[in-house]
Amino acid sequence: MLRFIGKNLHRYNFSELQKFGNSFLGGQNAEFLDNLLDKWSQDPNSVPATWDAYFRQVCESNKFDFTPEPQKGQTISFQADQVSSVRKLLSDHFRVRLLINKYRHRGHEKSMVDPLDLEHIQQIGKVKGYTKLDYREYFAEEDLDREFYIHDEVSSGISKEKQLMKLRDLINYLEKAYCGKISYEYMHIQSTEERDWIREQIEKFEEFLPSKEQKLKTFERLGQEHAFSTFLQKKFNTSKRFGIEGCDSMISGLQALVDSAAQAGVEYIVFGMAHRGRLNTLYNVFQKSAEEIMVEFQDLKGIYNEDIWGNSGDVKYHLGSVHNVKFGEKKLRLEMLPNPSHLETVDPCVYGKVRAIQDYHKDKNGDKAFGVLIHGDAAVAGQGIVYESLQMADLEGYKSGGIIHVVSNNQIGFTTVPKDSRSGLYCTDIAYAIQAPVIHVNADEPELVDKVFQVATLYRTKFKRDIFIDLVGYRRYGHNEQDQPKFTQPIMYDKIEKTPPVFIKFAEKLIAQGIVTKTEVDQLMKKHEDNLEVAYQKSRKMDYNLKDWQPVSWEMIKVPTLWGRIKDTGVPVTILKQIGEKINTIPSDFNAHPQIRKFYEERLNWIQKDQGVDFATAEALAFGTLLHEGFNVRLSGEDVQRATFSHRHAVIHDQKNPNGPSYVPLHKVIPKGQEDRLSIYNSHLSEYGVLGFEYGYSITNPNTLVLWEGQFGDFANGAQIIIDNYIASAESKWDVDSGLVMLLPNGMDGQGPEHSSGRVERFLQLSDDDPAVFERNLGVRLKRQMRNSNMQIVQCTTPANYFHSLRRQLRRDFRKPLIAMTSKRLLRLQAAKSKLNEFSEQARFSQIYDDPFPEQINQPNEIQRVILCSGQVYYDILKKREDLKVKNTAIVRIEQLAPFPYEFLQAVIQKYKKAHFVWVQEEHQNYGPWSFVRPRIQSVISKTSGLLEQQVQYVGRKPSGSPATGFHQLHEKEVQGFLTKAFEF
Repeated sequence: MLRFIGKNLHRYNFSELQKFGNSFLGGQNAEFLDNLLDKWSQDPNSVPATWDAYFRQVCESNKFDFTPEPQKGQTISFQADQVSSVRKLLSDHFRVRLLINKYRHRGHEKSMVDPLDLEHIQQIGKVKGYTKLDYREYFAEEDLDREFYIHDEVSSGISKEKQLMKLRDLINYLEKAYCGKISYEYMHIQSTEERDWIREQIEKFEEFLPSKEQKLKTFERLGQEHAFSTFLQKKFNTSKRFGIEGCDSMISGLQALVDSAAQAGVEYIVFGMAHRGRLNTLYNVFQKSAEEIMVEFQDLKGIYNEDIWGNSGDVKYHLGSVHNVKFGEKKLRLEMLPNPSHLETVDPCVYGKVRAIQDYHKDKNGDKAFGVLIHGDAAVAGQGIVYESLQMADLEGYKSGGIIHVVSNNQIGFTTVPKDSRSGLYCTDIAYAIQAPVIHVNADEPELVDKVFQVATLYRTKFKRDIFIDLVGYRRYGHNEQDQPKFTQPIMYDKIEKTPPVFIKFAEKLIAQGIVTKTEVDQLMKKHEDNLEVAYQKSRKMDYNLKDWQPVSWEMIKVPTLWGRIKDTGVPVTILKQIGEKINTIPSDFNAHPQIRKFYEERLNWIQKDQGVDFATAEALAFGTLLHEGFNVRLSGEDVQRATFSHRHAVIHDQKNPNGPSYVPLHKVIPKGQEDRLSIYNSHLSEYGVLGFEYGYSITNPNTLVLWEGQFGDFANGAQIIIDNYIASAESKWDVDSGLVMLLPNGMDGQGPEHSSGRVERFLQLSDDDPAVFERNLGVRLKRQMRNSNMQIVQCTTPANYFHSLRRQLRRDFRKPLIAMTSKRLLRLQAAKSKLNEFSEQARFSQIYDDPFPEQINQPNEIQRVILCSGQVYYDILKKREDLKVKNTAIVRIEQLAPFPYEFLQAVIQKYKKAHFVWVQEEHQNYGPWSFVRPRIQSVISKTSGLLEQQVQYVGRKPSGSPATGFHQLHEKEVQGFLTKAFEF
């Protein structure tokens, strides 16, 4: 069939054809098709029915006359010249198909989406890779006015709609569809259904033409945005505002997105974006009042008291907002998450927030809620958190049914141009990682921008998958409005100075079309300017309450009614045993691994016979009792279902049927049909992204215990930005509460510098605990110490205390992040077990443990040394004391490091009148709690009457740049060294 092509490879650039999956045109496949045609010409019944139908369709569409349909038992008779003509028809058809596919694959590289036409300037842009998209690759000039068969029944778009088309008309059509002010990347998507749907939107581009009403709506929206930006530039020309000018059409596009979402029945949209264009979005899309925004520019503090805890605030372009939109009877809630200047950090938070909304509203299909992320071009290409977040798109524990990504592409990152900020052709190349389609659109074509945002919304609501919009524009001013961009980008800014604002261009276009008049344009501008001036005058007189910009509070905190008052974390022993039996029994007909079955049988035996509960069982009891009370539990992180140290086994796998359902023992305490109240998910290998996700999840509903566990605590520093800028400071900056729990396996166990330290000192440095409060006897503040703190940091040395620390997270009327340094070694230490009475209703979380063995040591007034410590090192100190048979030394454990338990410590140590105090830790001196606890312990000693005047002493490893040695022998030597010193006088 295709010897014609085989003989003319010099003309058809065969190697290029193969790139598009059309290698069937070469080698043995060409010979096969050639033979197939020969057979068909002899007897149509001798080839498969699909090929028979195809050959007939090509011939009929090209009005090729062949012998009529034969009767049964007869064959079609073809002359040699007829067979040759059919070969030519088929060859033409395949070449047309290749041309069409070339436009579909690479038409975007010939598009005109850059309003400044910078992308072909080598000093600035990424020069496009394929600018020779030309019919001459396949045809000659004399073919332009020939009709060609283009039909493809299994495809979509023009190939399905039309049978024959002149080559010239086809080329013009494809140029308009794929190489204009909008371009597309979608052929990398595996799903045929998705590709066909997108192609339908593209190749019916006439439907992109907006109506007069749509143009007027865009005109009004752009006018409001233009007036707002212009007004702020005039009134506050010395202030940073990070305006959107140059990508102004994003505002009308977002409003079109909201319109489409409401029509599709969406009820929640969560936005995440950086500072660029944030004020414009809050004003125009979220309808935040101009007065509030202008007050922030003028730094009018109004109601502000620096003595009130958690009142630090943030700059105006970091703040969040919530707005409820009404569309007839429908309501749509828009929420903008607050975020720091660390670009793209808000991405996983949006993923988590959206997933939480969906989970709480039983929105399993993602019909009611989705997220919108607005990226910068340099940031989306440069920040690794974008990739970590995108990888959640199809993961069972993290997917949210598709995020709409909008890149506000001003073609510069501060002063860095695209050729220096990315290696790929587009800033959106990362979309290929998850087969997300990309639509590039010229930001100076607002009616097209609106349509693109609508199409993106339709795609997301239909397919529940991520999609990218690359809005290509520019940045009219410098990185901020005081910056001089011509220092580094003279060519770019020469072009920008000659480019009218998009609203002016659009207004002139509508005037030329007779849709509006110059008078109407002037009236629209005057209306908005007058309104803004009124708002400005009002802003200079209004009292500014910091609460005005804070997001709407989350729903009511569930007040537990079982087992005592709200602060009581203990549970009756009878209930513990009932729950313990349910969550530690594996059905006999489930094919559990023998070791896991034995593991659960041992746990059940410990509970039934009160032989001591270990840390894993205590954690399961905490989860089980909270679930029993009606709370939700979500645990996430790398390998958390089994746990890094094989101690949890919360999800049990069938050993004989690996594709069958797993067994989750904790489901036994949840009423049938509510199993989704418990979520335990292994995450992808990401700390930054997953911790950000869980933070976003945790700020959505206060009635869920949300936990993230590090594989080792050492790896938590991969998520340092989330820790610093959200967990430690969000409540103070933005009044956003979170009860997120971080479980960080920690301990100097001789496993080297990467598996020893959760770096508790870094978390303690972030604590806002103030020792002056205790020193100045500020009793009221001490009573509210837990509430007036940014987070809690604990090192529990007993399973019972770990149990209470988790339950305490929900059994109170406020929420705080909890950083739990969890011991690896204590998981299986026989001495580190708790009796059931320690979990009972008489027990609560202990911030301090006095020496638990007073009978083994002297009376308090005869104690000469008190060893203060925290964490697993306590058991090493205790054993050393037993080995040495020392009686003049007491050991006091600090279980909660922050907020520091001043009053509890004072109550414990005031009886040791003749003692000297030392702090013992297993970490190096510049690691661990020492730097944090030293001034606080000293304050307590100084404020406690009757104690010896002294300075608390340090015992532990010497300072080191590395958290731990990699040599086991040296590790043991260090341990014995500081333990010996701890008892030297």
